[in-house]
This record gives sequence, C-alpha cells and structure tokens, in this order.
Amino acid sequence: MSTPWPYDEREDPLVSSQQDLGGRGTGARLTRGHLEAIVWVSEARSIHSAALRFNEHQPLLSKRLAEAEQILGMGLFIRSRAGCTPRPEAKNIIARAARILRELRGLEKPDESGPKRIRLGCIPRVMHTLFPGFMQAAAQAEAPIRLQAIELSSSELFEDLLRGKLDAVIGQLTDFANQEGLVSLHLYEEVTVFVVDANNRQVKSSVDIETLLEQPFILPAYTTSTRRAFERLVLNEQLTPPVPVIETKSFESSLALLQGSPCVTLVPEPVAIRYEALGQIRRVKTSRQLEPVGICLFYRFDQTLDPVMRQLEKLVRSYMGLPARRGLSSGANRSKKA
Repeated sequence: MSTPWPYDEREDPLVSSQQDLGGRGTGARLTRGHLEAIVWVSEARSIHSAALRFNEHQPLLSKRLAEAEQILGMGLFIRSRAGCTPRPEAKNIIARAARILRELRGLEKPDESGPKRIRLGCIPRVMHTLFPGFMQAAAQAEAPIRLQAIELSSSELFEDLLRGKLDAVIGQLTDFANQEGLVSLHLYEEVTVFVVDANNRQVKSSVDIETLLEQPFILPAYTTSTRRAFERLVLNEQLTPPVPVIETKSFESSLALLQGSPCVTLVPEPVAIRYEALGQIRRVKTSRQLEPVGICLFYRFDQTLDPVMRQLEKLVRSYMGLPARRGLSSGANRSKKA
C-alpha cells in the first residue's frame, strides 16, 4: 500500500503546495504510488512498458496515473498506439515529480559517510576550462566535495536539473536566464575569439570585421548561443552574416575541421590559448569582438538553503583565482540571479 505523501506547505518544507505541481487544490492527496506512476510512465514511454520494467501490475499502474491526473486537474501524457508522450505543458510537473521521488528515496537511504557527492552538469566550454583539475581541488578542499562531472548540452542540463538527476549546473547565463525555478550565482566571464589554422597566411593576426567576413567560416549550429551572439555582432555592424561552409555541434569539431583549412571559426579563449601554445591555431584580433559570456552556477530554488551550493561556488571562484562574492542581488522572477 502506498504511503501518503501530501504536497502541503504546512507539513512538508520540500514541496510548497499542490499548486506548485499544477494541482487545482481538490482536497485529494498525491501518494508515493501516484508519483511513481507519473515518473515510471515518463521514463518507459508507455504504461505497458513501465509495468514490465518496474514489476508492477498494469491495471494498478494505469489506475494510479489516472488518479494523479485527476488530482492535478490536467492530463500529463498524450496516449497513442505508440505509447505515452509527455504533454509540453506537463513537462515541468513530471520533472518535479521525478525530483521529489528521487529526494524521498535519498531521505530513506541517507549516505552520510565521506565527502558530499555532487552531480555537476557542465556545458562543453566549462569542461575545458575547469576540468580535470577542479575535481582534484574539490576533493582536497577543507570541506571536500566528491564531484561527478557530466557534460551535456544546455537543454539536456536544464531538464536533468529539474528532474533531480543533477544537483547543480555550470553553464551560460544566456541559456538559462529565462528558466523558472532556478537560482544563478555568477562565477566568471569568458570571451569567445576568432581563430584560424596556425599555417593560414590569408588572414592576418589583426583585421577589421568586414575583411574577416570575406573568409570561409566554420560556425557552431544556429541553435547555439555562440552562433546567435556572432550573428548579433555582424548585424549590429549592418553587415550580412556569412553562410558557413560547415556547421558543427561543438567547438571541438570546429577545431578538428580547422586544421589545414582556410576557414575561420569561434572558440572559447581559454581553449584558444591552449591550442595556440601547441602551435595548432592562431588567434585573430578584429575591430569588433563578441561580448563576454557570463558563466554561472545554477541550482533549483528549493536548494537555496543547502550550504553545499555556496561551498561549490566558493571552490570554483578559488580555483579560478577570483575574489569571493560579497552579497546577493535578486532577480525579478522566481529565477533568481545572485
């Protein structure tokens, strides 16, 4: 029998209220069984597959899911012959249910032995700047933290953070600025620079932006913030953005394709400095540069009082040789900026 686990702000500090999960306050309470039904079906993509995977009776699982949707006052999945697809408007609710279920399991089996374990998601440019040295620094700190670093795209990081699969994320402010329910702590700024192959004689080390745009380009995909920032720079100069000869999903691919080519590409400056020192590329100064990228630590709003988040921020700042942050400033929305 499922243990009742009400979403009541007066009884449980972890979850403020049923309204936070999208409920209409009908008086009925969600139980752990309801949470499991929501999460299992979202992971298995069908009630039948969920019942098989988690060794549960299919009629009971279907009944619990229907009850959960009735309590919440909305359908969570689109049913079809292909299975159950989460409704776009229900994704945050499903993610919150997954996180709560994960945290409940953690309360039942607390692990207080050894250093605190943090699942830290990072965008690729952060992985190249901070790791692997930062993991060792965290393990050897006065209050050690055991990090599990996971590299994903910004959209994947956000989804996993909401679902509780990650404890924190280090990413670009522009990618997460409008996301509800997140706290952001500014860590440092990073510049994106133009680079060419070390043996490229067609492009001088210092050129105006108009001349540079005449060259062939390898650019990140249009969905990336780096590509959008580049096109804003070009349009602000009342110029036409170049059509890239190659589009890539990562700057690592861009660097690999740059070797021996006449192309220009964009990479984070710390990466450019490292590759330039190896004699593989050359940085190009232009009359206009891309705006610095704000790199922030993100975590969920319900983790605000967790001292480990502040400890993690302090470790990053110390590792980067940055001054300690003095105070906090709040954003206008529930997505806070510090």
